[in-house]
Amino acid sequence: MDTKISCLIQGVVGIAFGLLALLAPDITLATFYALFWVLLAVGIIGFLLLAITARSGDSLFWFILSAVLLVIGAVSFFAPFVVALIFLLLIAGVAIYSGFSDITLALTHPKTKYILIPGMFIIGGALLGVLIWYFPIVSKNLFLTVLGSFALVFGLFSIILGLHIKDEVY
Repeated sequence: MDTKISCLIQGVVGIAFGLLALLAPDITLATFYALFWVLLAVGIIGFLLLAITARSGDSLFWFILSAVLLVIGAVSFFAPFVVALIFLLLIAGVAIYSGFSDITLALTHPKTKYILIPGMFIIGGALLGVLIWYFPIVSKNLFLTVLGSFALVFGLFSIILGLHIKDEVY
């Protein structure tokens, strides 16, 4: 995929997730939990189908993987907030990777590295400070507030970087 289009897509997804996380944190957590259950069910069914159709030596491996997913589902039934937190950490990892790829892309373009890298972190921290100072209710779910504010800022900078990059010629 073209770097420019990739930055624009990452930016739009980052902004959408950031706004959802900041404006509707309870709905976002509920959506993550529902998405977790859907992915867990698809994984269990997929691993069971692979176990049934695999050779005899490989089928035990797929049955074990489906059993592991079943155990994860049972644990998540009794501790739903832990699963939501783990899923949020997974999303945070994707956001960190997106920010890291923006930073490395900015380092390859010398004109943007002095503006983009400090700007992302300064504006993200400032937005977080403003949110906590003026809207103390957001500190009820601080982890999602931090994640949403930095996803929003990294998304904006990703779009700016995508618009700044010249069209690549292969």
